Amino acid sequence: MKKIGIAVTDPEDWTGAALCNSVRNYGMHPVVFSLNNSTSNISSDKIYSDKINLTSLDAVIIRDMGPATRNDAAFRFDILCQLKELGINVINSPESIARAANKHVSSYLFQKHGIPAPETVVTSDLDDALGALSSFGRAVVKPVFGYKGMGVECVKDGDTGTRRLKELLEKNGSVYMQEFIPNPGRDIRVFVVDKRVVGSIYRTASAGGWINNLSQGGSAGPCVLTHEQERLSLKAANVIGTVFAGVDIIEGDRDYILEINGTPSGRGIFEACGVDVTESIAEFVYKC
Repeated sequence: MKKIGIAVTDPEDWTGAALCNSVRNYGMHPVVFSLNNSTSNISSDKIYSDKINLTSLDAVIIRDMGPATRNDAAFRFDILCQLKELGINVINSPESIARAANKHVSSYLFQKHGIPAPETVVTSDLDDALGALSSFGRAVVKPVFGYKGMGVECVKDGDTGTRRLKELLEKNGSVYMQEFIPNPGRDIRVFVVDKRVVGSIYRTASAGGWINNLSQGGSAGPCVLTHEQERLSLKAANVIGTVFAGVDIIEGDRDYILEINGTPSGRGIFEACGVDVTESIAEFVYKC
């Protein structure tokens, strides 16, 4: 029986539990562990987490990497790279997780491959940041490494926006800025698994808000994609190199890819549409 590791930080995480069930349904044995508790014995080429020998696993599904703010984030990433070098199938691959997590890199790759995205500037220079804000008129400012909509702000050109950009640069050293795209008050999360779209949802901000992330109080509803939205989602996932991903689209004067999540939650689409994306992930692992 294949032993499939599932890396998840929160033992109560819905997606982690769903992955366990889906792995079992395909006749495989799920082994749950947290990358926060990892040990690498370099002399013996053994890697442990929660006293589990990770090198004995047939594959590892990465539900999440753990807190990005902790100093051991690089070590957790190195663990995944080491497992991959030892011949263990890591899903998603460390490289694709890194590309998805780094908004600067993913935005560059979208632009390089002709995927429409909002005008984007990443800078450590205040004058360049103010110039971008003046050009955009209204900008969405995000952490380069961020998740769940945390730390996302909307800044308007003017004295207040200038002060806020100064504060963010002083605090973070750089700013990631995207042109605000006028939209219907929602975005689209598309779930891609193994080069197929397995489902999609609209995400709508809570009353009085503008951030659509479900973890920030947004709500989910069924969404039927256009052919173009499906094409863009598949291309974005392919460019980043993910087996499974959540691709975010904003509807403006055309469809734009906002970003891609290489460790997406499956709870929102299941509750809104009854689609369990973890089944498709488990199917991919089973066939490998």
